[in-house]
Amino acid sequence: ALAGIALTSSLRVRRMAWWSRTRVVYAIGRNYVAHAHELNNPVPKAPFWFIKPASSIIGSGTPHQLAPGATDTHHELELGVVIGRRATRVKAADAMAHVGGYCLALDMTDRGAQDAAKKAGKPWAAAKGWDTSCPVSEMVPAAAVADPSSLDMWLRVNGEAAPRQSGSTGLMIFGARL
Repeated sequence: ALAGIALTSSLRVRRMAWWSRTRVVYAIGRNYVAHAHELNNPVPKAPFWFIKPASSIIGSGTPHQLAPGATDTHHELELGVVIGRRATRVKAADAMAHVGGYCLALDMTDRGAQDAAKKAGKPWAAAKGWDTSCPVSEMVPAAAVADPSSLDMWLRVNGEAAPRQSGSTGLMIFGARL
């Protein structure tokens, strides 16, 4: 007689975070008039891009680290536009078709390092892109967001009752909709 063999498995199915395949974060600096004025910067006439590496992204609620040697770290709540499919040299008229969804992103900045980089005419990479410098929320599918240029956003930290930061995407100089 043949002996029956039963194979069992205790595989745990773990949902992969939506940002796990992100290669780079593209961000627009000085995208709010009030923030440009706060930092004594001119209000830009065209988008001013900077990048953060994929290692900067962590899920909301995950412990983060301050920049190595930082003494003055700031955070800014931002709208993250998640590109949902491969996009290269996309025409402005077709851009929104590539948006998979939206998230809230916290852009953390080492202001001391940023000020030094700006004075030296250097890029901001070290001041913006250390590991864990970009906590993000869950993604909201694009179909669930009627108008990304008219969203209220707020940031609460560790269960605080009052938001530390709040604003509207309607105040962005360069909006999410092209």
